[in-house]
Amino acid sequence: MPSLILRRLLAGLMTLFVVISLTFLLLRLMPGGPFDQERKVPPAIKANIEARYHLNEPLWKQYAIYMGGVLRGNLGPSYKYKSRSVSDIVGEATVISTKLGVLALLMGTVFGVLLGALAGLSRNRYVDGLLTLMGVASISTPLFIFGGFLVLIFALNLNWLPAATLETPRHYILPVLSLSLMPFSYAFLLTRTSVRETRSKQFVLIKRSEGLSEGVIAIRHILRNSLMPLVSILGPMAAAIITGSFAVEYIFAVPGLGKHFVTAVTNRDYTLVMGITIIYGVALILFNTLTDILYGLLDPRLREEARG
Repeated sequence: MPSLILRRLLAGLMTLFVVISLTFLLLRLMPGGPFDQERKVPPAIKANIEARYHLNEPLWKQYAIYMGGVLRGNLGPSYKYKSRSVSDIVGEATVISTKLGVLALLMGTVFGVLLGALAGLSRNRYVDGLLTLMGVASISTPLFIFGGFLVLIFALNLNWLPAATLETPRHYILPVLSLSLMPFSYAFLLTRTSVRETRSKQFVLIKRSEGLSEGVIAIRHILRNSLMPLVSILGPMAAAIITGSFAVEYIFAVPGLGKHFVTAVTNRDYTLVMGITIIYGVALILFNTLTDILYGLLDPRLREEARG
């Protein structure tokens, strides 16, 4: 297992290096620059601004300067928020996105597994059909459509909940519900399909012949073995949710990573785009590594392969 984790981390570091390099290059190849939208300034002043941020240097030197800063933990200054560093902006936004993401991931996954197990174990085709229709509808609905629908119903029409910002605990309800749609839909559909396949396996029939109750068989044997496919996608899904959904955070005016990423791309804020990309890459690598560890703990065959 330690060798497996080490290989995953080394592969993740190489992937992160490639992602940083490609993002840096693509940002520089885009037409325009971070200060082209500013009001017209004399050439001498513009030259001083570009020299301050090393934009007048050759591309290879800009890359070397930036990577040197990253290795020291310095993500550089923001081109648009001149009084703040990228590390400060990304740090505050990560905390906010993590709060929303963890709540949404827990809520969506728990309800998805429960309803998916109910649909997979149900012998009533109408119950299974109704729940499956709900699952297919949830995975087919874009988050910005679902979030806008929640705002329209609960904020504008019923006036039960606030529509934006995160000032009080009540402000978290609509963004968390919107973000939980994705983990709910994946957890539901994967659990339902896996449960229906597992309940007809030979080992389940053997457990029934031993006289075990249906509840014990469902919880200890069917559901436990059915969660393996779900574990395999938890890493990327957790990284995608916790690092912030662009559409949801923009709709609800949440100052998280997603909203900052959208505004940074619009403003051509190179360093802020790079900082958020690095945070997303690190989160994806860590969650994938944790997924591999959890998968190995649940499946003894992987531990044997790792030892081999």
